[in-house]
Amino acid sequence: MKVVTAAQMAALDLQAIDRIGIPGAVLMENAGRALAQACVRRWPGARRMLVVCGPGKNGGDGFVAARTLAALGREAICLVLGPVARLVGDAALHASILRKTGGRIVELEDLEALPPVFSEVDLVVDALFGTGLRRPLEGLAASLVTWMNALGLPIAAADLPSGICADTGRELGRAVRADLTVTMGLPKRGLFLHPGAGCSGEVLVAEIGLPAAELRADSLPGALLGPEEIRELLPGRSPVAHKGTCGTVLVVGGSRRYPGAPFLAAEAALRVGAGLVAVACPAEIRFAPAAGLREVLTLPLPSPRGILEPGDLEAFLPLDPRVRALCLGPGLGEAESVHKAIRELVAKTALPVVLDADALRAIAGQGPLRAGGVLTPHPGEMAALTGLPVAELEADRVGHALRCAREYRAVVVMKGAPTIVAEPCGERYWINTTGGPVLAQGGTGDVLAGALAGFLAQGLGPGEAARAAVYLHGLAGERCALEIGPRGVLAGEVVQALPGVLARALEPRPTGIGSTIPPERLKTHLEDRHDP
Repeated sequence: MKVVTAAQMAALDLQAIDRIGIPGAVLMENAGRALAQACVRRWPGARRMLVVCGPGKNGGDGFVAARTLAALGREAICLVLGPVARLVGDAALHASILRKTGGRIVELEDLEALPPVFSEVDLVVDALFGTGLRRPLEGLAASLVTWMNALGLPIAAADLPSGICADTGRELGRAVRADLTVTMGLPKRGLFLHPGAGCSGEVLVAEIGLPAAELRADSLPGALLGPEEIRELLPGRSPVAHKGTCGTVLVVGGSRRYPGAPFLAAEAALRVGAGLVAVACPAEIRFAPAAGLREVLTLPLPSPRGILEPGDLEAFLPLDPRVRALCLGPGLGEAESVHKAIRELVAKTALPVVLDADALRAIAGQGPLRAGGVLTPHPGEMAALTGLPVAELEADRVGHALRCAREYRAVVVMKGAPTIVAEPCGERYWINTTGGPVLAQGGTGDVLAGALAGFLAQGLGPGEAARAAVYLHGLAGERCALEIGPRGVLAGEVVQALPGVLARALEPRPTGIGSTIPPERLKTHLEDRHDP
């Protein structure tokens, strides 16, 4: 499913209104109805509802929702920020219709003037501000958001929780803490980027009448990673396949401090289907971590210092012409000789390469990579690659992932909550919907790098391999959280869960009108078809 910025959504609305001829009032009617129907389905026992409306189009959705709730047998009171006389356009039209049909509208100009009856409702509908908000809330608007949150009642938000930036998920001063968000047409980016993701609750995507072709257009560069796309990406396997045809991965990593890292990556490559995996590592760690991983070849680094040196890899690259992907960095260490060796190898090889951990610091500031590179930084490594502080990177994860991809001409997997996959051309990016804090354990990044290399070895392109690995890695973490527990899951257990989630992802599934992502995921997405 596509995901959009505020400007992109506004352009889609404008196109529907001006080019296709769908009246804006009709789109607003559909949006408000979807919001009301979602509230009734989610809270069937709620009888009295307060709809808090703002002065713009979001408020217009609220007026329609209030009228629809009344038609569905609920009592709905509209609380409007400011005078109704100042409303314009479609919002003014629907406010007028609500009044003419007997709806109750209360104008709010002073929070102290709120009647006590407003604290006796069962549910609050937030229709204050949507995607058009650009500056922090202040004054009465900010106080109203604080008051809504303090009521201790369920809150349903129209399109976006008020106070959340639609593009970055940043909190603009104060923000509504919603239990349900009904977002219109397409999901907004800020619903999946923290802290917006934590304010959105369950997310429903409502169909409001925009043309389906426009909602799937290639001109929209952003998307959510979901099961259907991943199923299409995953490589098939011929009935006559053997280890030589399923791809060979060479992992270069390991040190005295991190002896297990390259072997976690190696096992992950095998678990996602690579035919053969070799690990080039210091001789002194060659056997201890590999003792329980009999399927991996081990190749000792020739340097007597037990670390990677410039020229060492010349002995390994010609070892097997079937090597199709390199995974560089897990546990290598930060010695200057290591960094120099990594830079030399990246400059020489024509193989697709995954750069992780210490390899990322080695190439930081070195300029564009050769085609086929994938970078997998966590926020600290991203700071080294871009020269920006972590706080600034986290404030706009998508924007900085795209800029880094352009700078290094490589696919960038910016790990975190959520993980972003960005491509160097076309501003294309994906927001992952799997994983979560269960993966906050040492070694899980090595697992991701290895799985990514395993998919590269099987013939997927860099962007395809990154998307498949990120989604399934998160799914494996979720399975572990359910079967083992939400904390204390080891990276090795995530590795072992990969074949199961891979098998499930390959299963054909019946098509339907929508898809549900389980609640342990980052979010839940449904497509609302306006069922009666």
